[in-house]
Amino acid sequence: MKKPEEQPGFRYNDLECKCKLANKLLAPFRNSGFQQLRMDDIAKQMDISKATLYKYFSSKDEIIDLIIDQFVNSVEENDAEDMPGAESSYEERFRNTFVRTLMIASYRSEAFLKDLRETFPELYGKLESAIASRNDRLRLFYEKGMTEGVFIQQNASLLIMQDELIFRSLMDPVYLMKQNLTLRNALYDYYLIKKRQLLSSSQESHEDDGMQDRLERLAGKIVYGIS
Repeated sequence: MKKPEEQPGFRYNDLECKCKLANKLLAPFRNSGFQQLRMDDIAKQMDISKATLYKYFSSKDEIIDLIIDQFVNSVEENDAEDMPGAESSYEERFRNTFVRTLMIASYRSEAFLKDLRETFPELYGKLESAIASRNDRLRLFYEKGMTEGVFIQQNASLLIMQDELIFRSLMDPVYLMKQNLTLRNALYDYYLIKKRQLLSSSQESHEDDGMQDRLERLAGKIVYGIS
């Protein structure tokens, strides 16, 4: 299979190719941050030579900037169909927001956020602002569902905080080991807990539309980098 730079009409400033390369850094950035990574290390993670790396990116700063832009765009765009006014059911939107909250948590590790806060405070602020805006939209979604009787009446802000705290713990392999848990099982069990906690008895269904498989694939991606 030809590498991207070997394809006809290829350009090193092609944004799609740059994004694909940058995405290969998400797992190592999540696990150990990025301050200690040199361009040699980054080229190795991207499976390209250092010379080729510099044809795509002028510096590590440019790579970090692109990753944050992608992250912010994903946070801002991906929930559009899941928030108030969407056509899908509340339960389906709940499933989608649950998965996306998990994905966001999986890359907002303490190691990554610490490096970002210390090295690129403006980018850190940009990311956290996007997360705060998403949480505001999610709060409105929960509250509207409560008003319509689909969700049980409760504090929407605490529901959001609960997810952040639970997912942060589940991303810690040491914590999982101490609790004798696996990420795959824990994610689905927490999803069932959250579903029972959120949906009123008149609305709750037993159709999970492949949610267990969906969460297992995500767990594999988080733990092993499986795409």
